[in-house]
Amino acid sequence: MNNDLVVKIFTISNGLEEIDQVKIIRIKSKDYNLLIMKDYLAMIGRVEGSVEIETEKETIRKENIEGYYIHQHNQFKLLIKELVYEHSE
Repeated sequence: MNNDLVVKIFTISNGLEEIDQVKIIRIKSKDYNLLIMKDYLAMIGRVEGSVEIETEKETIRKENIEGYYIHQHNQFKLLIKELVYEHSE
């Protein structure tokens, strides 16, 4: 494994998705914009907006999300909150 960022995204519907060799992460939330790169400070927060994950090969976008993230030791973990719809008859 090289020294790039690793991203782990968890949702109830899709389980755990892991993305290696990440170069940059952009968070656009309703209250702030944030750019995370290798060796960035440790942080924890909430996002209401979008997250873009850039690797050398592609850009992965998670838009219109609500969730929580933690970044430390070049590992970014994102837990996306999903709405549970009640079925009424």
